[in-house]
Amino acid sequence: MRAREGAGSRPRSTMAHQRTVLINTTIGTIMGSLDGSILTVSLPTIARELHTGVGLMLWIMMGYTVVITALLLPFGRLADIHGRVRMYGLGYVVFTLSSALCGFAPSAQLLLLGRLIQGVGAALLWSNSTAILTDAYPGEGRGYALGINQVAALTGALGGLLLGGLITATLGWRWIFFVNLPIGALGAAWTFTSLREIATTDAGERFDFAGMALFVSAIVLVLLGLTSVIEGSSPLTIWSLLGVGVLTLALFVRVELGTAAPLIDFGLLRNRVFFLGNSALLLNSLARGALMFLLTFAFQGLDGNSPLVAGLKMLPLTISIMIVGPIAGRLSDRGGFRWLAAAGLWVTAISLVMLARTPLDGGYLLMGTGLFLSGIGNGLFNAPNTSSVMGAVPPDRRGVVASTRSLLFNTGQLFSLALSFTILAAVMGQTNLSRFVAGLDVSASAAGHQAFQTGLGEAFIISAILSAAGAVLAGLPDRAPRSRRVLQG
Repeated sequence: MRAREGAGSRPRSTMAHQRTVLINTTIGTIMGSLDGSILTVSLPTIARELHTGVGLMLWIMMGYTVVITALLLPFGRLADIHGRVRMYGLGYVVFTLSSALCGFAPSAQLLLLGRLIQGVGAALLWSNSTAILTDAYPGEGRGYALGINQVAALTGALGGLLLGGLITATLGWRWIFFVNLPIGALGAAWTFTSLREIATTDAGERFDFAGMALFVSAIVLVLLGLTSVIEGSSPLTIWSLLGVGVLTLALFVRVELGTAAPLIDFGLLRNRVFFLGNSALLLNSLARGALMFLLTFAFQGLDGNSPLVAGLKMLPLTISIMIVGPIAGRLSDRGGFRWLAAAGLWVTAISLVMLARTPLDGGYLLMGTGLFLSGIGNGLFNAPNTSSVMGAVPPDRRGVVASTRSLLFNTGQLFSLALSFTILAAVMGQTNLSRFVAGLDVSASAAGHQAFQTGLGEAFIISAILSAAGAVLAGLPDRAPRSRRVLQG
């Protein structure tokens, strides 16, 4: 018999503990998401100081996300077995120590190593924060708490652009990592002394090491193939990596279906809320994943802005998410998950069409308005979608479900980058694209500027279509109660 919420001798969460969990997991979420984007505006500066090329710099930025994506599911399952708080606290420790390595790194190679280890720490944090928060808020208030947490994640990702530009301009890029040290140390100490396990764990179950090895190998191979597209590798290399990765993923599914304690519970796919909610999440991530990256580099490489100014231009996106996210979370506590999530994705689709039609040299007003609308859409979607999915699964599966959601989000972002850069490479040519990633001007001629504008518009139109498809899925009728009885009975 699987564990039930509140079963056995596990304590229930008090209001004081709920506040502690919310603040602590919000700090961890901000740290993890902040370091996913904070380097973006600083990459040209780091490339110059460490004398490295575009390919290695791209991996310094994306390797962090690749590691997170590969480890989220294994860490989520380990947390379901051994305890979420313990794994979450370890995440703070790993993240803090690796931040020190990044800050002191004398070469690009050591900086990349530090970033990969940082990804391990962030995966430990992300695979457990949502599950810990859901455990602490078993009913009323869950939507609001998850709304705050989701806003923290998005604010960290977006605020990283501004903070990275500010720190690089004033203290130097190394302080991007040094600021993590006191915050991470405080978070670790606070976790081990104040947070406690609420849900009963699956302490007697065996961990699926074979499944973990196959899954990590499959994800890394597929993501290596996708990032090879961005680096301009040969078609043979790209398709070989993708092909072997897909075959390994198929083998993983085959092994999991015959395992008594699988890494992924495929029975969750029978849960309509789980399936539709996560499908909409993946489409939303595919639609939005490249937005910040493309526009930030466009502001620097095409408009000639400094990293700080480029970060400031993204503020409408951050502000609207911060305003709308908690409101959407409160509304989701009163029901209406479907219409809120669907409305958010429709707004996102409209904003992406607007951005696609806005010329980069046509003034900032239209661009800022499109970014503001995009933030509203994302704020409306995230908390209701997360709350509905996390509330529709058994408590002892929330660790792996939270990890699955983060996995889908990160995978969507990487696919989005690969798709967008494939479009840009086809329109601009690989040489101009490489200069663009390095923050160099590719608009010396009117033709170069127009090529980038065309590629950007095509990428945003495709993203709008993906967002609209997600809105349709998010708005489909909820027949989850029957599925929940199947899973939890």
